[in-house]
Amino acid sequence: MRVRVPFGRSTLTGYIVTVTPHADTGGKTARIREVLARVDEKPSIPPDLLALAQWVSERYLAPLGQCLRLAFHGAPDKAHSAARTKRTDNIPSVTPVPASDPSAFSIQRSAFSEEMAPLRAKLLDALAQHRQERIFLPAATYELGELYDNAIEATLEQGRTALVLLPEVVRVEASQGVFLSRWGRRCQVYHGGLPPGARRKAWARIQQGEASVVVGTRSAVLAPLAHLGLIVIDQEDHPAYKAENVPRYDTRVVADERARRAGAVLVLASAHPSLTTVHAVGSEVLLLRATPDGAPQATVVDLRDAPFGTILSPPLTEAIADCLAAGKKALLFLNRKGYAPVLQCRDCGQAVKCPACAVGWVYHKHDGLLRCGHCGSTGQVPEACPSCLGARLSPSGFGTEAVEEAVRVRFPEARVARLERDRPGGDRANAAILTLLQAGELNILIGTQLVVTRSPRPVVSLVGLVHPDAALNLPDFRAAERAYHTMREVMALADSKDSTARIVMQTYVPQHHVIRALAERDPRFFYDNELAARKALGYPPFGQLIGLRVSGTKEERVETAATKWATLLRAESERARPAHFEILGPIPATPFRVRGRVRWQLVVKGPDGTALRQAVQATLAELEKAGRAGGLRCDIDVDPQSLL
Repeated sequence: MRVRVPFGRSTLTGYIVTVTPHADTGGKTARIREVLARVDEKPSIPPDLLALAQWVSERYLAPLGQCLRLAFHGAPDKAHSAARTKRTDNIPSVTPVPASDPSAFSIQRSAFSEEMAPLRAKLLDALAQHRQERIFLPAATYELGELYDNAIEATLEQGRTALVLLPEVVRVEASQGVFLSRWGRRCQVYHGGLPPGARRKAWARIQQGEASVVVGTRSAVLAPLAHLGLIVIDQEDHPAYKAENVPRYDTRVVADERARRAGAVLVLASAHPSLTTVHAVGSEVLLLRATPDGAPQATVVDLRDAPFGTILSPPLTEAIADCLAAGKKALLFLNRKGYAPVLQCRDCGQAVKCPACAVGWVYHKHDGLLRCGHCGSTGQVPEACPSCLGARLSPSGFGTEAVEEAVRVRFPEARVARLERDRPGGDRANAAILTLLQAGELNILIGTQLVVTRSPRPVVSLVGLVHPDAALNLPDFRAAERAYHTMREVMALADSKDSTARIVMQTYVPQHHVIRALAERDPRFFYDNELAARKALGYPPFGQLIGLRVSGTKEERVETAATKWATLLRAESERARPAHFEILGPIPATPFRVRGRVRWQLVVKGPDGTALRQAVQATLAELEKAGRAGGLRCDIDVDPQSLL
């Protein structure tokens, strides 16, 4: 139960998880203060969710109180949770699902393909037998609507409940109409994007058993559903399933544990699964969709034969011209905002950097501004180099603004638009651009990853991957996997119903296994090569990682603390044999400074996750004995999705 308790001069919400006859004060004399009030009149979290929250705390080395918050709607009382919004607190109304939007579910009564029939039978049999099982479905969201419908119906017929997780709020909103029209008041939408009042009411409906089907995002994984029989994680490869703030839990791991405890079936679905899932379920699932039906031809352009810095190669320029001549639409993809990643001084070689984060400011030529990609601060373009006062400042590299400039110069008659997150009008303006493209009012769309996360998703006759190498060269062990997933999503926007549709990929590394796998439509080639590389280096899914970061306002103290932590961990590693583990670092984090705080990082890597967590806990306790002088903060990220 939740209670209101005095804490210093403040009043906070506390959680009663057990009752003991005597207070444990560590042998010290202490005055026990009275509980002020109960927030709940009866227990709010069932024992199974309390136990799961405790497991999350242990698994991710996070405070139990933070983990218990996941199981609540986040509004401890009416005064605190009053919604300051005009949005209604009622159950969302049924909204139509655009037929052209592949991100939305579409439940159609059609025969399953031969390749999906065995998986359907396996899923329904596991549900009928109440058999706890993990099942992977190798298909995209919009292809699985009927199968999800069958599975949910079978679950409800047994008096059990179902949980469907999607990676983003926009995808829940795109699909909620289908679920609400199919299940009515038995269905409840639940995610962090709801107003506080609506979220509180949704949580209460679930807890009271009024909703048997819950559709939500990451936060719904601890929704108070009783008699859980089915958990679906759609687009399971999506990075949004990993929380960025404490507790930094992985929704897929927590869902797997919850399914195991409840004896429920866990469904993992994706058109391009994560390496972890492929390793767990076997790569034979890739054979089901190795060559998508009607997949447009992909052409690889070797930029090593072109002048350095080429934006539009002759083959891509020719493909755009053919597309325009035929009255069709083109998409040019580059996951870099602005005109150039940095402004660089040609005299001293230094980049113009954000003073708070010490990383290069992105140059936005259209607005005449510099913008930091980490803290969001902006600045004016200087007339001289801040380092040497030289006057020769030039853009280095190129972003979507530069691509737009090159397209307008080469195709002045084309109607061109650029999708960008920071534009005036935000998502509404971007949605208007996508609607214009869909209506044929635009010829060429230039965009970043927004093109696969916003609705309606553009379906075009030409997809140009302008510079995919940038994503491949990031200093992170998941860089290749993230690039593969992103480019698969972008390539899927090429119209499979258009026999003339094309995909053009410009690259300096045509033999890279990501580029080859995409061009040849051979998922097995990517997964086999990437898994082999991960195995050789002991990276997940063949090993465990814990990312550690020390930050503070004093650079010397941060470096000293990070070095001490690494020393303590190495000593623990020597004592832990044969469960030996490796410590990488410490090194300055990337970026080194964010919002004025200096950051150092290190990584603990080894085959035994339990040994890693025990070592981190023991050394953190030793490190914190020295206090938090200099504003030191130690952050722990179990199973990090990125080392950047």
